[in-house]
Amino acid sequence: MLNHTTINAVDCVLAYDTHEQKYLFIGPGIDNILGVTPQELYQNKDAWNNLIEKKHLAGIISLINNLAENNSIELNYQITTPQQITKNITDKKSLITDEATGHKILLSTIKETSVKPNCFTAATTGAEHSQQFLNSLIDSQTSFLIRIGIDGNYTFVNKQYLKTLGYEAKDILGKHFSVTSLPEDAHLCENAFMECLHNPGKVVSLLHKKPDMLGNLLDTEWELISVVNEKGEVCEVQGIGHDVTEKIKVEAEIRDTAQKLDTFIESITDSFFIIDNDWRFVRVNAAFEKIWGKLRSQLLGKVIWDLFPQLINTPFETAYREAQTKQESVKFMVYFAPLNKWFRTAVYPSAEGITVFAKNITYEMRAQEEALWTKNNLEALINNTNDKIWSVDTDLRYVYMNNAYIAQIKAMTGIAPQKGEYSYKDMGFPQEVIDEWAAYYQRSLNGENYTLVLESVDDEAKNPAFYEVSFNPIFSSSGEIKGVGCFAHDISERLKTEQELLSQNKRMRNIASLSSHELRRPVASMLGLINIMDRENPNNPENKQIMDYLHIVSTEIDDVIRLIVDHTFTGK
Repeated sequence: MLNHTTINAVDCVLAYDTHEQKYLFIGPGIDNILGVTPQELYQNKDAWNNLIEKKHLAGIISLINNLAENNSIELNYQITTPQQITKNITDKKSLITDEATGHKILLSTIKETSVKPNCFTAATTGAEHSQQFLNSLIDSQTSFLIRIGIDGNYTFVNKQYLKTLGYEAKDILGKHFSVTSLPEDAHLCENAFMECLHNPGKVVSLLHKKPDMLGNLLDTEWELISVVNEKGEVCEVQGIGHDVTEKIKVEAEIRDTAQKLDTFIESITDSFFIIDNDWRFVRVNAAFEKIWGKLRSQLLGKVIWDLFPQLINTPFETAYREAQTKQESVKFMVYFAPLNKWFRTAVYPSAEGITVFAKNITYEMRAQEEALWTKNNLEALINNTNDKIWSVDTDLRYVYMNNAYIAQIKAMTGIAPQKGEYSYKDMGFPQEVIDEWAAYYQRSLNGENYTLVLESVDDEAKNPAFYEVSFNPIFSSSGEIKGVGCFAHDISERLKTEQELLSQNKRMRNIASLSSHELRRPVASMLGLINIMDRENPNNPENKQIMDYLHIVSTEIDDVIRLIVDHTFTGK
């Protein structure tokens, strides 16, 4: 037997006025069972019958029409929902009389069952408490149920309405509906009320705020419909309402979130678009319009393959179809020749289609290519010199070495150094050399830039060589020292040239000394002898003696010149 005081959570109850041939009340959840919304049933009373097979419909209608007042019947039959889902239904119907209008009301309690009837079955039971059940049903609803007379005064309110607004029945019944409305919303309520009075059978929707007893405002949503008597005259207006305060709040939050998302999507530089399962554009952002040179009015609703045939047989098409088929996200990076651009793309599938983010990374790729080109050229330049170049980290492990440095260390130790090895530590160097180089590195790790001249060997024959080695701290972007860069330039030839220049300078100084001392004396003597010669009387006997002295002085000058030549070319 049907319990008259409780309603199962999976049941749905409907009240149908057989006199007016319309639904007075449709409980929540009807669309989950029948696949038909309450609004569709209100507007089309035959929508339910259309779900039943025609060969069974006549028998079901006959049983209902023959149902006696205050009796019940239980029907079991199959329906096919508009979504083409076949369901087994248990439909318990009771016929009662509405005390307010005198109309016959057909109550239906339906639920889905796993029992499969051959066609349909029926069982008749008594229904002595149908009126009490109807009242219990009304009071158990979470919806608001009200009735208003044609004078605008409340004639009925259910417990949920009173409980939500904090009123007692005596505060509302017999009073005009405006007592529960805001003054600024009074015209909305009045217009809806008058529309019901002038349009019997029409469902009128109303959304407005109602204040509760504490002054809090509640958003309420209503469906209003007029009730007529036996003469077809409107006698009341019936309303079914809901507290939608939280719903509206959530919807506002959703709209706010959606607006923020829209702002984000439009502001990002990534191309963004959504395609439905028919490959039609549903949404695009400004970045997509810019990069493809098409307005969204030209894109929305159009098939991607028709607008962009150049995408066919490319990684883009492959990824889009794979994401849709496998319902798995796909990420890839590809060069697209028609646009001469690189893209990093992420594709996310959903039941409705795919969402795509495509980032233009052309600049990054070209920068990488240039960086690689620069690196390769720098490596070639560094390895094309005889100078030794290397670096170590803070643990004194090799980070980088050019070919010249590797060759020198191999010539010294017989082992080619490897990246990550300790510099000078594990290659057979004596401890004093290890300690010496550790001290050099540490000076630079302490922040000092400096240069030393060090002696080494230059080839496998271990010929001595001299190098000018510069030590330079290597800084990170944060200013922290992360290693030491070293540059060694062979200065053996330079030192040899410098030594030769020093020797030459010494010889020049000796020549200058000889010139200023050894040569000056005989020249002075020669000049003095020439001055005392008798030029007017060449036969003067004294001239002969002077000539003899000049010969002696000339011989001295010749000896000094020979000495200067010897010092110039032999260094003796």
